[in-house]
Amino acid sequence: MRYASVMYLHEGCEEEYRQRHSDLWPELAKHLKQHGIRNYYIHLDRNENRLYATFDADDLDIEALASHPVMQRWWEYMADIMETKVPSFEPVADVLEEVFQFNIEQPDKHRVVAVLDIGKTNIKICLMDGQTGALLHIAKRTNVVIDAPPYPHVDEDSIWRWIKDTLADLAQGYFITSIAITTHGATIACMSGDKLALPILDYEYDGVSEFKEKYDTVRPAFSESFSPRLPQGLNLGAQLFWQQERFSTEFETIDSLLLYPQYWGFKLSGNKVSEVTSLGCHTDLWNPTSCQFSGFCEQQKWAGLFPEVMETGAKLGVILPELADEIGLPPSCVIFNGIHDSNASLVPYIGQPMEKLTVVSSGTWTVIATINGKLDLLREDKDMLANVDALGRATPTIRFMGGREWEQLRSDAKASLSDISFILEHGILAIPAFAKGGGPFAHNEGRIIDRGMELTSAQQSALADVYVALMTDYCLDLMDTSETVIVEGAFSNNINFLTLLACMRSQNEIYASRDVTGTSGGAALLSNKSLKLKGRLSLAICDAQIKPLLNLYRQQWRDLILSL
Repeated sequence: MRYASVMYLHEGCEEEYRQRHSDLWPELAKHLKQHGIRNYYIHLDRNENRLYATFDADDLDIEALASHPVMQRWWEYMADIMETKVPSFEPVADVLEEVFQFNIEQPDKHRVVAVLDIGKTNIKICLMDGQTGALLHIAKRTNVVIDAPPYPHVDEDSIWRWIKDTLADLAQGYFITSIAITTHGATIACMSGDKLALPILDYEYDGVSEFKEKYDTVRPAFSESFSPRLPQGLNLGAQLFWQQERFSTEFETIDSLLLYPQYWGFKLSGNKVSEVTSLGCHTDLWNPTSCQFSGFCEQQKWAGLFPEVMETGAKLGVILPELADEIGLPPSCVIFNGIHDSNASLVPYIGQPMEKLTVVSSGTWTVIATINGKLDLLREDKDMLANVDALGRATPTIRFMGGREWEQLRSDAKASLSDISFILEHGILAIPAFAKGGGPFAHNEGRIIDRGMELTSAQQSALADVYVALMTDYCLDLMDTSETVIVEGAFSNNINFLTLLACMRSQNEIYASRDVTGTSGGAALLSNKSLKLKGRLSLAICDAQIKPLLNLYRQQWRDLILSL
């Protein structure tokens, strides 16, 4: 039988408690063993000075255990550093109720949460420790699009095979208790029963613009949907409208519409649901302020095709029995309702007791969102929008394709601060935009003002770092931004980017998240709210030597982009 309780330590006594237990009396250890106690763990919550104790024992005589003189002496010995009962010295210990069991049959395997993280560029399965949230393993592959009729589409079969094969390999060494899901947005599965009625369209397909003029006459106003008009298929409504016009016969067979995270949740659990973070991500299908389908979605009769909206991170059910057998996962493995990836980056912070907080989520897209921010500064012409967070709240957002542009501008060589200084001193400028998917300057063709100089590989990478820092700074200026700005994802490990941003934004404190899991960590936290994924931040520091040059360079860059 498993016993669990919580005890209460006096503030400042953490190290003393640890030391006394490292020198545990041999006679006490013998006493515990004689009563059949094994697997005894005590965990400290430093935030609350609480001690969580668990141990296993069969047919335990608690009265005999407690009344023994050695136990009485130990309690008296510990009474000065923890809460105890009066008049005895027995620690105050509240019994914890067991609400979940795992891994009884396989005690040798590590308990983990698996996070299926499908990005536009890469697909990952991350294994997170089931108690601490620490990243234990990442399996990764490149995401590719099938450029073939009827239109460029997601390689769904290949992704599904990889997911199953990878989970099967991981299940050999880990006990996977649950699977959380996060994916990129602007992607939807048109279902006829349990099968796809149409291939899952790639949102970067230009052909969606075929009916642009007709679509623009029916789509909702920005004041209702807070969705800017985006190119290609970045508005989900535009995708559906195009498919409905171009493939009317197939479209008539659709009986449900599954947003991309929910499609994979359905594949794993067999249950169809909807979810607000993907519904509210520049889709034209959702009214984020009233938290319901847009009038346009209702008029097109699509709202009825979406399954019931379920809470983000809610339990979808357990893995399909036949899938558990095929992969080798426990039949009790829980599947959780997935989340849009940029919103997953907000999850560790949406419960923080602060008025506003700005998070820069960086990957293929750099998405900047202010939790509890105001919507009145949003401008449709600058690709600003209201996303919807995991609690269903409208969240002011701006984004640009920072990762995609950085990849296009950089080389394989790493830039130093001296390379950054070279770019600043010689006024070599990258003028947006270098990706056409969106952002404040998506309408403009990017160009480099090189002053007739040929850059080294490291200097090319320096220009890329400077460019994404300038774009992030510009976007932050357009936003209702908090004093604290936290950088998540790929750019949180780019020291040049962080240093430049800190130099340009003296009005903000810029922090880099030290949680390498990024969006995967947020998805895992939704599925297991006891995970410790908050607070690991590093303050970005300005380099005083480059700041004067950077101020002049920044002004020159801003003057040039004003005319775009």
